[in-house]
Amino acid sequence: MRPFSVVDNEGFRLLLNTLEPRYSIPSRPHFSRAVLPALYSETKAKVMQTLKEADSLALTTDGWTSRATQGYITITAHVITGEWKMASFVLQTRPLLESHTGLNVAEVLKLAVVEWELERANHNIAVVTDNARNMDVAVKESGLAPHIKCFAHTLNLASQAGLSVNRVSRLLGRVRRIAAFFHRSTMATAVLEAKQNLLQLPQHKLVIDVITRWNSSLEMLERYLEQQAAVTATLVSTEIRRNARDIDTLDSSDVSDAEDIVKLLKPLKTATSVLSDENNPTVSLILPLKHMIEQSMEPKEEDSATVANIKRAILKDISSRYTGEHDYLLESTALDPRFRALPHVHHEQREGVFQRIMKKAVQLQCKQS
Repeated sequence: MRPFSVVDNEGFRLLLNTLEPRYSIPSRPHFSRAVLPALYSETKAKVMQTLKEADSLALTTDGWTSRATQGYITITAHVITGEWKMASFVLQTRPLLESHTGLNVAEVLKLAVVEWELERANHNIAVVTDNARNMDVAVKESGLAPHIKCFAHTLNLASQAGLSVNRVSRLLGRVRRIAAFFHRSTMATAVLEAKQNLLQLPQHKLVIDVITRWNSSLEMLERYLEQQAAVTATLVSTEIRRNARDIDTLDSSDVSDAEDIVKLLKPLKTATSVLSDENNPTVSLILPLKHMIEQSMEPKEEDSATVANIKRAILKDISSRYTGEHDYLLESTALDPRFRALPHVHHEQREGVFQRIMKKAVQLQCKQS
């Protein structure tokens, strides 16, 4: 994609004149004032028609900041089409010039509902957001419901809580310094590649994590463990040792902890990958995955002190989530053929879920008849 100003480029104009001397190149204002607005109006009309034909819809929204430090709010709509396929449309990305308070975000949501004619007579509009407090206020003030917190973001928060355990935080800091040393030293990188060849290890570079992404910390540990022998051999080599005096390799207890951390967090990484499906609804997965994670974080006698502390932190963070939307999530899970038996809840609660679903099915049938 090229900017509108390309039509004023001397070389571009010469090219088109050579190809077709009789062609008159439209001006830049023609594209910005006529072509693009017409294309937007046409596309918006098609999207609105698809949204109108859907019986119900859900929204996802999030606030973000550009590199120019400008705040924006993006709203996306999701519907099931008449062909039973999920369709998603980014409705708008609007600048938020005021502070990102819940009331200001709520105003953006309410205006979007009106502009895109999203109101339904017999259906609420579900909203998915992250776990930020301002989003709680925003969804409540906008009158939208139910409000479902993004489970991938919930997993990120729980994992960050586990990685914030003192012992783990210090271990990650040491591995991060080692990876950073190899990233800024061309000589160390060359020696590492030679050691990898000698030890018949994959030619992989070390990974530096991004603190806001917990899975990058997991990937950093996995890569270090994979390349541990080559890294140690490089750091103790004569040509590197004098420039890496403040870099310490991990001792046996550190390596054991790193292996335990990787093993413990693998289920959370798998859950995050499962939730990244853009073609199918994933709301029915929330409670089964939450139950699976809670079970995997139950303490065991053989747990080391580090593992026990990580489990305790993750379990404390995740156990208190989704209490307000629990009934809605149970119904969503029961409607998924994979989990319709609801094996993770007791009999009385299971029967209550089935009764509510049957009652809603009868109400829906009455409205349609």
